[in-house]
Amino acid sequence: MSSRKPPVQPREAGSTFHKPVSALAIVPVNRSLTVTARKVYNVMGRLAQAEGDTREEGYAAPLHAILHQSGTDSSATASAKRYLKEMMTTIIEWRQLSPGDVMPGEAEREQVFTLLSQADFYKVGRENWVRWWYPPAIKRQMLDPERWAQINLETVARLGTYCAVALYEICARYQGVGRTMRQDWTWWLPVLRGTDQSKLREWRKFKNEFVTPALRNINELSEIDIELVEHKKNGKFSGEVQFLVRRKDQRRAVALEDRQPVDVTVQGRALALDIREHDFDALAERYGQEAVARALDTLAQHVASAKTPVVNRLSHLRWLLGGVPDKRAPAATSTALPAPRPNAPVTPAVASAKQPEATLAQEKLAEAEQAFAALPREEQFRWLQRLREDLVARGVQLTPLLRSRLDAGQWQAPAVRSWLLRFYASQFDKQD
Repeated sequence: MSSRKPPVQPREAGSTFHKPVSALAIVPVNRSLTVTARKVYNVMGRLAQAEGDTREEGYAAPLHAILHQSGTDSSATASAKRYLKEMMTTIIEWRQLSPGDVMPGEAEREQVFTLLSQADFYKVGRENWVRWWYPPAIKRQMLDPERWAQINLETVARLGTYCAVALYEICARYQGVGRTMRQDWTWWLPVLRGTDQSKLREWRKFKNEFVTPALRNINELSEIDIELVEHKKNGKFSGEVQFLVRRKDQRRAVALEDRQPVDVTVQGRALALDIREHDFDALAERYGQEAVARALDTLAQHVASAKTPVVNRLSHLRWLLGGVPDKRAPAATSTALPAPRPNAPVTPAVASAKQPEATLAQEKLAEAEQAFAALPREEQFRWLQRLREDLVARGVQLTPLLRSRLDAGQWQAPAVRSWLLRFYASQFDKQD
């Protein structure tokens, strides 16, 4: 029989967490770590610091309290269990932030650990609780860190991606110094992505897809401003990167207090549709959370109405987002919109080589829509039939809802419109 003491309500932990350096620049090596798991871990660490050393008793708190403080849906008990299991099964490598930065009392060597050593789930009355334990080295640092970053948990709850949370936490440590350490971009990649399993890509793509959106997120929603510095040698990018860190003035910092945490109910809907959190984050960064939320609604309708299972739901979701402009900052392009059909009364777009690619793509689809709307009804039906044949040839699963929209000629329906406009515009490209 267990000799543990009965659980008591945890003390009020506050919003400031002195996060040890050993938990900042971490790289999961056997699986990815989700942004929500990292947020939940921060809250649990702050609760443990408030309790102090409990010896072998571990630390206990209601699940809803942990989830609420991390900005997560406090009713998502099943999801919370998954996040804690992530912490116990994910092998973590700690990367030094600066030379000689080692755990106190430890030699300078590679540190490998899990974030938690054990977690028990149980009920107190009708309330779900969790009790957790840390590995010994992590527990020492968590309770009484000698070097730490001062993390604002309310800020962390507002940030939307793993990259933004990880970068904010590292930069928060250097608020007094004004700049982070200088590291090669390949050092930053796994630390900010939350995985060591992604293929290394060129810095420009990593910056545009992950770092730049994270900078915007942090500068808009946190108490600090961050600026990227790309170091050069002989006029060319040397591969080394660091970040300048400045605290916002008091007026701007106070204005942030009214900001709400990121809407994680959309993430919950994605998880319910078997869309992984990492995939949701990537799509939200690319298309915006509102667009992804609308696409999830359509996906849910397709899944509910399909007579056969929608096997690859992530591909289906990407398909639904096909006509949405990319919100990231892509490179400039000189591609112009091909001329429309002669019988379509549309003014051709004049595309400048300096226009962003996302703007050009949006204009191209807008012109395609105007041209298609001007076609006779019979010709529209012929194009819809050609689209249907193209989708089948490409292996796209046609749900009953999608088939009915195509058969009825409802080309403006969201599920049909995005595919149709891209297909219709692509035919002009082939003609040119």
